[in-house]
Amino acid sequence: MAPPCPAGRLLPPLLLALAGAARGTFTVGAWPRVAVVPFGGSVAINCSRSACPGGNATLGLETPLAVGMGAGGRRWQSFRLLNVSQWSPGTATCYGRCGDAQVNASAGILVYRLPERVVLEPVPAMAMGESRNLTCRVVEVAPVGNLTVTLRRGAETLRTASFGAAEGSASVAVSHLLTAGPGDHGQDVTCHAELSLRPHGPLFARAAVPLKLSVFALPEPPQLRAPARLEAGTAANASCRIAGAFPAGDVRFTITLAEQSLNFTVTATGDVLTAVTVLSTSTPGRQELTCTATVATAARTARTQLHVYRFPAPVLELSPASAPAGSEVTVACRAGVADPPAVRLQLRDADGGVLAEGPQARLELRLVARREDDGRQFGCRASLAVADGTVTKDTDTRLAVLYKPEMAASDCPSNRTWLRGTREALSCRATGNPAPTVVCGRNGVAVSTGEPELVTRSRAGTYVCNATNSLGMRSRLVTIRVEYEPTLTERGCPAHRTWVEGEQWELACRADGDPPPSTRCARDGGAHRTRGSRAVSRADAGRYICRATNKHGSAVRSVVVTVEYEPSIGEMGCPARRLWVEGTPAELACAASGNPPPRVACAKLGDGQDPPPASPNVTRAHAGTYQCRATNTHGSALRNVTVAVEYSPAAVSLRVLPSANVSRGASFSVECRAEGLPTPTYGWALPPAPNLRFAADNRSVAVAGAAAANRGLYTCTATNRHGRRAGSVMVRVDESWLALLASLGSLGAVTAVGLAAAGGYYLKTTACKKGEYNVRDAEGSSEAACLHRQRHDRGEVYGIQLTQP
Repeated sequence: MAPPCPAGRLLPPLLLALAGAARGTFTVGAWPRVAVVPFGGSVAINCSRSACPGGNATLGLETPLAVGMGAGGRRWQSFRLLNVSQWSPGTATCYGRCGDAQVNASAGILVYRLPERVVLEPVPAMAMGESRNLTCRVVEVAPVGNLTVTLRRGAETLRTASFGAAEGSASVAVSHLLTAGPGDHGQDVTCHAELSLRPHGPLFARAAVPLKLSVFALPEPPQLRAPARLEAGTAANASCRIAGAFPAGDVRFTITLAEQSLNFTVTATGDVLTAVTVLSTSTPGRQELTCTATVATAARTARTQLHVYRFPAPVLELSPASAPAGSEVTVACRAGVADPPAVRLQLRDADGGVLAEGPQARLELRLVARREDDGRQFGCRASLAVADGTVTKDTDTRLAVLYKPEMAASDCPSNRTWLRGTREALSCRATGNPAPTVVCGRNGVAVSTGEPELVTRSRAGTYVCNATNSLGMRSRLVTIRVEYEPTLTERGCPAHRTWVEGEQWELACRADGDPPPSTRCARDGGAHRTRGSRAVSRADAGRYICRATNKHGSAVRSVVVTVEYEPSIGEMGCPARRLWVEGTPAELACAASGNPPPRVACAKLGDGQDPPPASPNVTRAHAGTYQCRATNTHGSALRNVTVAVEYSPAAVSLRVLPSANVSRGASFSVECRAEGLPTPTYGWALPPAPNLRFAADNRSVAVAGAAAANRGLYTCTATNRHGRRAGSVMVRVDESWLALLASLGSLGAVTAVGLAAAGGYYLKTTACKKGEYNVRDAEGSSEAACLHRQRHDRGEVYGIQLTQP
């Protein structure tokens, strides 16, 4: 089923619109349930039935309205309601007969009329705070109960109205009382009418032509500001000001003078509007000035009286205008024609004192011209009474008294002080009438006295200034002094100084400047100031800052002082004792102090000794005492240096006493000698035997009761910190005395055998050192023991000693 109609007034006809009535199995239907038709229009209603068992069925429509047949079918028929001109025609009933049975179905009829027009009543411009009704009229609409009228201002809904049921068509009005505010200005007022036939028909909407609101305010009258008096032929400004007018952009001004409109310009500041006009007229008399401000239907006017007058300036005459000193001068003051004519004159002095006055049209004064009157000012004042006030005009002139030139000390000072680098003009002002010309010069050459020029020291000197006019000449001497800031130059303050130790010197700097500058010098980075002459020491060397100062500034110059002194040779730079090693590079360096740096030369001392060989390496011949001499321009210094040359052992020699051929049982000794520095220590490699005795210095070994174990190679090794060297000798022990006569053989063979034996002995001693060597002599059946003699400063010496079992 369709949803029910929201309007209660449509329910009675709808209750009659039944979906169908059943008589047994035979049914009849009507569609639409509610027919919607405009007043005077037509609408179709369809009637339909179900099947009739007997087959003898009919369909019809019962209504008080005119009906026309429309299309139809086997079980349906369309009927058209024609020219519906009744507002409440009731219902239309579809009926069907099946045999003797009749079944009915009713349809409601809703008749409507659209509004002829929707109209908003005009609203005139509204003053701020004024209240008026906004009225919307909807003309001839039906049914009124289905009508909704909405009144809006801009997007805001002011009122929404609906109406009760009424018979036929009607006209309705909707009103809203509006109090005008500034926010309403320019807003659109709209009216919308909606005729809703839902759910059976459409929704119709109509709108009125929008109405634009106009709101205004003109709370205060204009303020008119204008002068009370205006001189004919002149111009003056007048202003018309209004505050709080709304809307400011709609305010219109009208300004008139003597009923003649004037042009003006308008400016706005917030809600204050100001119209400015220029007043100008050539007609004397009283004239009315008006200003009217208009907005919407409101207007405010302000008025004032303007007094226009004619008043020419007075005339002041001197006769003669230029008078020689001592002559008579007439001063005359006269007025022109004024409107109104009441003019009063005053002849006045420069300080405002009144010399003569009166209402007459001319005033005169006679006086004798004096030198002091030159340039004296006279005034003529004319006063005119206008509009409860007084207007004055003044005319001034000066008296010219002719006299010869004069130059006062204040106008042309005799002594002047200028500062170099500034710009100055040699100006001298002279008085006199006619005005004198002033020319200044030096040595017959004229100089400029007008534009300032750059001050240099060359401008200092004495000038003659002459002031001349047609009546004579006056002269004055002017002395120019040019002062300038200090300067320090190489000539007065050399940047480099050389002093000699012990001499008297003073660090003086002469500066140029005016006033004469004071000069002070101090060591750079220190506060010590040098003053006066004193003895020079080496500590005086360094950089000094010299500053020259006067009232115009200061100059700074850096001065480097070098102190020279005679040579000296100290232990640090030239040690008195040197230790050299044979074979190293030979260099006897000796550093000396002195300024200028001294040259140092060393020579070996001796009584007739040959000089050391010219060798790059140290030899033993370099040992001795040398004298080193350091020399510069201020003297020399001497120092003796003793050189000791150390070398490794050399020339090792062995001697067997009494002989190298020893008989059994005899005693002998073996001595070892070697050269070396430091003195070498001695070690032995020899046949192990129990009867060996070494000397305290280990330089010799003694054998008592020689036996076969004592024969063999005896090797002596000399050692110091620079190296070692060995020598050997072969000792023979023979039981036959003939052995004493045997030849020792060649020395070379002995030496070779000795070296071989030494190598064998080294192996034995090494083994002995490790605890691995034990020897029994085949002949003596003696046990071999290890001798280990420790020498902390010379290394270790090992030997073999034979012990008894």
